[in-house]
Amino acid sequence: MIELYRNIRSLREQRGLSQDELAKMTGYTSRSSIAKIEKGEVDLTRSKILAFAKALNIAPGILMGWCSTSDINNIQEINQQERTYHLNSKEELLLTDFRTLNEQGQDYILQTMDMVKDKYKKSDFLSDLEEIV
Repeated sequence: MIELYRNIRSLREQRGLSQDELAKMTGYTSRSSIAKIEKGEVDLTRSKILAFAKALNIAPGILMGWCSTSDINNIQEINQQERTYHLNSKEELLLTDFRTLNEQGQDYILQTMDMVKDKYKKSDFLSDLEEIV
C-alpha cells in the first residue's frame, strides 16, 4: 500500500496539481486530507482509489503498483496501452481485483465466469425461442 501513496504524490506532482486541486477532484474538502494520504496515514477505499486513478488519468492497477514498471516516468506509455483496450470502470475494477488473486483464485474466477456465460447464453437462447413460438 505504501507504493500507492507514493504514486499518488509522484503523479500529482508530475501533473502539476496542488494538493488542494487533487482534493477537489477526488471529493475531499481540504489539502490536509491529501497530505495525510500521501504520507500513508489514511487507508483508501476501493471507490477512493478509483477516484484518484480517474483524477490522475491512470489505470488503477498502475496507481496501486501492481503492474510491473521499473520507472514511474514510463507510466504514461503504459497508461496509453491500457486505454487502447477501452476498459470501462467495471472492467477496470474486475481486472484490478483479478490481479490481486493468486493463480488458484484466478482459475476459480475463470471457471465461475464460464458457468455464468453458459447460464446467460442458454437463457438468452430460451427467451429468443419463446418469442418465435
